[in-house]
Amino acid sequence: MPSSSETASDCLASILDHIDCTELLHSLDGGVLLLNRRCQIVFCNRWISQHIGLGDDELIGKTLAQLYPGQIAPALQEAIENACLYRMGRILSYQLHKRLLPLRQRTPSGELRPLHQSILIRPLSESDLTLIQVHDITNAVKREQHLRASERVLRLERKVLELIATGDSMDDVLTEICTTIETLLPSVHSAILLLDEDGKSLSVRCAPSLPPAFMKREKGLRVGPGGTTCTQSIQHRALTITPDIGSDELWRPFAEEAKRMNIAACWAQPIVAAYDEVLGVLACYPECPSSPSDADKLLLQRMANLTAITLERHKRIERIRFLAMHDPLTGLPNRSLLNELLGRNLRRAHREGNRFALMFIDLDGFKEINDHHGHDAGDDLLSVLSGRMTDQLRGTDTCARIGGDEFVIMLETVHSPESAQLVAEKILTKLNSPVQRGPLCLQVSASIGIALYPDHGVSADALLTHADDAMYKAKAEGKNCWQLANPNGQ
Repeated sequence: MPSSSETASDCLASILDHIDCTELLHSLDGGVLLLNRRCQIVFCNRWISQHIGLGDDELIGKTLAQLYPGQIAPALQEAIENACLYRMGRILSYQLHKRLLPLRQRTPSGELRPLHQSILIRPLSESDLTLIQVHDITNAVKREQHLRASERVLRLERKVLELIATGDSMDDVLTEICTTIETLLPSVHSAILLLDEDGKSLSVRCAPSLPPAFMKREKGLRVGPGGTTCTQSIQHRALTITPDIGSDELWRPFAEEAKRMNIAACWAQPIVAAYDEVLGVLACYPECPSSPSDADKLLLQRMANLTAITLERHKRIERIRFLAMHDPLTGLPNRSLLNELLGRNLRRAHREGNRFALMFIDLDGFKEINDHHGHDAGDDLLSVLSGRMTDQLRGTDTCARIGGDEFVIMLETVHSPESAQLVAEKILTKLNSPVQRGPLCLQVSASIGIALYPDHGVSADALLTHADDAMYKAKAEGKNCWQLANPNGQ
């Protein structure tokens, strides 16, 4: 009685006798080639035909070198010859040999893309034929590339976050973000465009690899219907893609200019803050018509998030600095900022030989306003009067509030004492004008002391002291007037 193993062998032999081996080779999910001693193809399965794009009649009798003249990697050609002539087997892996057979595969969108492969070359022991097996490892290679790209993105993200944490300037961080994108996406230019304060137009803040003409072209882009890719992304609050600028109707007025700048497409990712406010756009400009892959889209989203973190941090720092350096009621510089600006102006005046003026201003009758009408009325009055004083100054001058009803004005340059006196007259007139607050008519006057550099001192303390003394002299003279400090601060 036959054993179970003998029975199984008999069954297998019976099955194999009825299998068409050719059909079996054609059904494999991978390439099979049989070569004779002259390296000519004597058989290829359907997989090979499909990925080469030639029929059996065009392949049989040809060598791979004839099919792909000048395209076969030397390592592959040598391995084929050694196997066919000298019966030496070989494995060629993608890790060591990036380019083997120039095979292509068609994507669902119809695009032909390179097919990554590893190849086993093995002489058959019972014939003169050599077997070549081609394995498609495209998906494995893509996974490996994706992992490496993710690691690279993480490293670059960490670098950007370190710049943010260490307090680097906002422009330096934004430049690093653009450079990161251009490192990960070759042949792609990037830019960061920010919304202006009115939220109605975009302006370029950073575009390290784009020409100066781009900065002018994208300055003040209006956000509204009919805009190009970047403004559309603001409106839709989503990634907006123009795969080919040359064929896009909205880009038609700028198509020639884009061509000169080597810009062929545009991908725009809105930059959205944590509190759901759109701050601007992260834009990519490929040099060839294209759309972003899923990995590219993820990269844009991550970089846009980093940009939002950078912008929000910058706003917070600016807000903290503003609060530390400005009076919360009037928004004027406080004593700290005045000292900083005064020190800077002293150095400039000394270096350039300029004259400048300090005016110490104290409101007359302000205490009575607070006592009779309350502090809210006093605060409203201070806000109005600070605006009136600022309106009389040049953009380079400074008006600071250093106490309850005390102000200091620094005129950055003056040609003569008369110049400062003229400004003092204007300010007295404006401060003496009534302020209407509902049914109340609030009115105060002011006493002003004027000190000049270098006439009355060459240090901040000396100038402030002599201006303060001159102000008290104005009060003693009857208020609502100005007084110039004594010569040489006497």
